[in-house]
Amino acid sequence: MRPKCLYRGYYIAPMPTAADGGFESRVAVLALSGERTRQQRFLDFESYATEEMAVQRAIEGAKEWIDIELGRQNLAYLPGSTDFIAL
Repeated sequence: MRPKCLYRGYYIAPMPTAADGGFESRVAVLALSGERTRQQRFLDFESYATEEMAVQRAIEGAKEWIDIELGRQNLAYLPGSTDFIAL
């Protein structure tokens, strides 16, 4: 079974793929805005012996990516400066 979930406003859809006697961990991450997709990212991770392990890694990796992405969205760039400030 491939569980799908929402995390911090992002939709996470694991997509493990059978390969070389194991499963490659893959995931689609989508940010939705009303009826439209605002942002999407496809992430590939390591290979695992079981589908369950690949799904778990995909979900964990997607959550890590989302946390980093949301952190970037909370930064503002100051023109003429090399520094970012938190909003």
